[in-house]
Parts: sequence; structure tokens; C-alpha cells
Amino acid sequence: MTPPADARFSRLRQFAETGAAGAGGQAPDDDVDRVLELVFEWFCACFRPERAHGQSGTFHYAVNTPLGVRHRYIVVEAGSCTATATAADRPADATIGVDVNDLVALAIGELKGTDAFVNGRLKISGDVFFAMNWIEWFGSRSTPANGSREVPPAV
Repeated sequence: MTPPADARFSRLRQFAETGAAGAGGQAPDDDVDRVLELVFEWFCACFRPERAHGQSGTFHYAVNTPLGVRHRYIVVEAGSCTATATAADRPADATIGVDVNDLVALAIGELKGTDAFVNGRLKISGDVFFAMNWIEWFGSRSTPANGSREVPPAV
């Protein structure tokens, strides 16, 4: 399947090819944070509210970067999805630990979450069954949520 013509997706693919952490694993804070912002914007753009069937919850990502662990939260509630760098008002239902380069590979569909989990590249704590909703709610990373070739504007 051909990925959508979306600047975020193209930029994420570039990060995957060059290494999200930058050359030699050393990246300035703003580069790492920019990669994370792009990944989580893309995740929100891929959210499929009709598949969540009115369910809600919070995914907490603990992302290993060359500069230490960065935290991001995806909150699904009332058919909407938001990403934030600060803890949600309620505790996370599941925490997902992953390396920044693997996170980018997951975002662009080069790595499947189930494969990453089985191979120890992705770790889940908390409600593992809730974490499995990710696959259903967010679908394929290479297809925008609306099924068109264009992804909705950034969240």
C-alpha cells in the first residue's frame, strides 16, 4: 500500500531512514522533541473514533531517547484523541515503553506493535488488554483515518 501524501508521514520516513535520534545518537533537545511531536500528531491523525465505540482511556508512552526518557500521553475520550507531553488528569490505563527509533518505525508501519512486543522492543505495563485497543482504534499507520490520501490537519 502506498503511504498517503502527507508532509508528516514523509518527514517521519526521513527520520526512520536517518535515525530519529540524529547522527551518532546525539540530538539536541528540540530535535528529539520535534520527532516526538510529529509522531504523536500522526497518531492522532490516524485515530478512528468509530472503532473506539465510545470507549475512553489514556495511553502513556515512555520513550527512550539519547537524552533520557520522554513521556507522552494519548487521551481518547468522547470520540476524540489528544496528545500531550504532560500527564493526563487521570492515571494512564497502559504504559508503553519503546525506543524513539522503534516508535518512528511503528508510526510509519515498518514495525508492527505485536512483533515489537514479542521481540521485547516494546514493553507494556498496566492494562495490557487496554493497550491492545491501539491496533483497532488507530489502524494502519500507512492509511489516514479518513481513508483518503490526505490526512486531517494536525491536532
